[in-house]
Amino acid sequence: MDMKSQRKVSLVGSEEPLAEIMAKITSALLGNGPALAFGPVQSSFAPDSIAVVVTTTGSTGVAKEVALTAQAVIASAQASHKFLGAKIGQRWSLLLPLTHIAGVNVLVRCLELQSQPIDLRNFDGEFPHADYTAIVPTQLYRALHGDERLLRHLQSAKAVLVGGAHLPRHLRDQAEHHKITIVTTYGMSETSGGCVYNGKPLDGIKIEIDAHSLVRISGNTLASTYLNAESEWQKSFDGTWFTTQDIGEYADGYLQILGRDDEIIISGGENVSLSTIDELLSLHFP
Repeated sequence: MDMKSQRKVSLVGSEEPLAEIMAKITSALLGNGPALAFGPVQSSFAPDSIAVVVTTTGSTGVAKEVALTAQAVIASAQASHKFLGAKIGQRWSLLLPLTHIAGVNVLVRCLELQSQPIDLRNFDGEFPHADYTAIVPTQLYRALHGDERLLRHLQSAKAVLVGGAHLPRHLRDQAEHHKITIVTTYGMSETSGGCVYNGKPLDGIKIEIDAHSLVRISGNTLASTYLNAESEWQKSFDGTWFTTQDIGEYADGYLQILGRDDEIIISGGENVSLSTIDELLSLHFP
């Protein structure tokens, strides 16, 4: 490995104060500090252009180290804010762990808005107001079924991004009934997090469905490689398009994710989606 063109990778500790992490990520994005690794990253060096490294297992069970440039994660934050109409000084709350891209994105968005994140990961007492936040469907379910503190926090936000897993229609309906402004997001570590909001690609993102019904993504938020599995990256990325394992379609102009290619089983000669089974079961056993 040619160290002259490499950048040191520094692992972010789970117990580090958020103020210190914000300072480090600022340096990483500006290029005057090491690249930051979030999660169980083993690589010590990355290409000089890389600023953030996160891990993802996808469907293989093997952690892949997703390498992202400063331009990619900043483009993601800017596109998110354009969709939301966010303004300088507005604040995000952090309800997600920093071991995944969704949590890291909250920090980058705050940098773009010149504000500080409100850290609610281990917070006691009434949650303070935040203009925006990001959660997963399980957290939304808890807010709607007993966690009154979280419910009030979500209700007071201008928008609540929900991603990381499929959001069942009935759960979204419940949230809207409780006056929570939901924005569904679709994306992955390889796209610097959510790149499709409410079924529409963000600025700078293009989506197509290939001949096998797989979702393909192109745009300025794409990762550069897998540090520990470059050959795997090359299988999915052709230089322009990243091919996911998600099965999708367009309905009335909106992208719908129908399941994953690796979650289709054959039963009685029929293709059966495990995601569809999961959604049907959740209606009766939430």
